[in-house]
Amino acid sequence: MKKKLFALTIAIGCMSAISCSDDYLDTTPTASVDAGAAFSTTKNATAAINGIYRAMVVRYQSSQGFFGYPALMIIQDVLGEDLVFGNSSNGWHFSEGRWLSHRNEAFNLTETPYQMYYRLIGNANLAIVNLPDAVGPKEDRDRLMGEALGLRAFSYFNLVQLYGKRYDAAAKPNTQLGVPLVLAPTTEGVPRNTVEEVYTQINKDLTEAVALLTSNRVAKSHINKEVANGLLARVALVQQRWADAATYAVAARKGYPLMSIMQYQDGFADLTNPEWIWGFDHLEDQSEFFGAYHSYISSNYNSSNIRQTPKAINSLLYAKIPETDVRKKLWVEKPTKDNSITPPGGVRVPFMNQKFRLPGTPSTSTQGDIPYMRAAEMYLIEAEALAKQGKEADAAKVLFELASKRDPAYKLSTKTGAALLEEIYFQRRIELWGEGHRFLDLKRLNMPLDRNGANHNPAVAVIFDVPAGDVKWEFLIPRRELNANKALVQNPL
Repeated sequence: MKKKLFALTIAIGCMSAISCSDDYLDTTPTASVDAGAAFSTTKNATAAINGIYRAMVVRYQSSQGFFGYPALMIIQDVLGEDLVFGNSSNGWHFSEGRWLSHRNEAFNLTETPYQMYYRLIGNANLAIVNLPDAVGPKEDRDRLMGEALGLRAFSYFNLVQLYGKRYDAAAKPNTQLGVPLVLAPTTEGVPRNTVEEVYTQINKDLTEAVALLTSNRVAKSHINKEVANGLLARVALVQQRWADAATYAVAARKGYPLMSIMQYQDGFADLTNPEWIWGFDHLEDQSEFFGAYHSYISSNYNSSNIRQTPKAINSLLYAKIPETDVRKKLWVEKPTKDNSITPPGGVRVPFMNQKFRLPGTPSTSTQGDIPYMRAAEMYLIEAEALAKQGKEADAAKVLFELASKRDPAYKLSTKTGAALLEEIYFQRRIELWGEGHRFLDLKRLNMPLDRNGANHNPAVAVIFDVPAGDVKWEFLIPRRELNANKALVQNPL
């Protein structure tokens, strides 16, 4: 049963890394209440924490194309090579795909993540400071504190990956600039911390969260112990702490079995799927309508974006998927009205997406849930981490556990070295398509962007190559933030 979460958000003054000035980038929620009242009891605090989760999925910059974290999930795949725009008809997120928006300090893509994540951080800081005095059962205080720490760590992890240089374990400590660490409610501008310092705080927050949380939670849209372990696995993977990544990944997927082949074709829009560890429970009365995840990624929502420019998969990647693999059915190379679903009047393009699908044909509902974390990702993290440690037979076994669930004909891999890693990366690319991982994967692996030879339209993509390590892999700090906080310095232009 779906439970309605209150859309309460809280703020005290400015909760950003910057000072309060007329032109600062507003990182406070729109509705403000007294923090003392919001956290006076664990019941009140629960509503306040619910508001933080809600702030992850609302519009930013008053733009229907920047609907919080789910928009960034799509854009982070648009920035890669695997998600392809079917044609040039509807221009939403074209600028992002051309690598223009995140390199312009006044564009929505530089401002939205900075504003949203610091808004989440500011509210989490209020919770962390005030929860110890909240009246209510200790187990409720512990749970809420664990969630607040998890949300803060989640936000800093995403910020430092976007605005900082990649973490390089061989260069430890990573003294390159990351993002400002703001750990208490403040209106003072602070400088950027190093990447190493930010990751140290992320790991500290998540470790404390795991100690406070249990598997129980209010709803699957909330962080519990398994989600916190999943975040630790992601962090360890980025930091190249391979043994830790494997350990955390196993702990994260405990109790979340891989979905069946039948379930895999259900449309990736239902939080009750047993494989989903964390996701957003999208209630119809909280819909952003045309500013929502499935309004841009689904195959059948009745929006102009879906009708005019459906998403497609990279044709070279698609060609590598075996015919016996259920994932081959998630895209259609030669779509017709008999083998693919579109909204009324929707165009069909080669290799078009059918992975994400809402109930009804066509669907006029955006009540599709959003997958933030699935057990499949944890298998892939474990396999990669084991392979990186030279435990190739173990890595192949873990990969087999996942791949054989998708493809009954899949055979246990006998590959080693770079060939085994390439197989793991291939499985990751087709498994997590559209879920927001590709740009960050390329960056953490220090790989180049390469869109050549596939079905990318040159007039749409424009950019086909970006070398590994290029400054373009770093988002620029928003200009309004730089103007308001003189302690900040910009990334290389």
